[in-house]
Amino acid sequence: MKIVFLDIDGVIQPYESEFRFYEKDNKLIDKLSEQFNTDYKQYSYFDINAVYNDWDEQAVDRVKYVLEQTNSKIIVSSDWRSNKQPNKMRDLLKIHGLDKYYFADNIIMKDIVNPYIRKSEEITHSLNKYDIDNFVVLDDLKQLENYFADNCVITTNIISNNDMKQCIRILKR
Repeated sequence: MKIVFLDIDGVIQPYESEFRFYEKDNKLIDKLSEQFNTDYKQYSYFDINAVYNDWDEQAVDRVKYVLEQTNSKIIVSSDWRSNKQPNKMRDLLKIHGLDKYYFADNIIMKDIVNPYIRKSEEITHSLNKYDIDNFVVLDDLKQLENYFADNCVITTNIISNNDMKQCIRILKR
């Protein structure tokens, strides 16, 4: 199995994108719940609004292209995960059609404070837990290159065309 360890902020949600704080659609959650047959009322309005309004469409399309071209799945490696709402990421990814690629959320390690070490430990744990043949870490944390140099693609604000091509090269080797 091929895996994309997917971060959200700085990969598919640009740093400066904050429409979720300004775009108020009182019917958005009802509309999405009906459209996707999913109870979005259980999640934060700001999370739903961020996915709907702040995730960059081109970045989402680039991630989809990587997944389609390499027959890969997603393990979410992001602070967006929630151990209290185990279906949250699959449901949020559904809004952009990424749910069919979803495999799992990375575990949440609360006893490690440093975010770079925590992410590297979580990714290593998943690599040991699942039958993963190849992987790419798609993130904006440059320090992750120290742990996964040959399998890391570091984005700057969002995944670019070059980042997309690099992901595909890594996953096809």
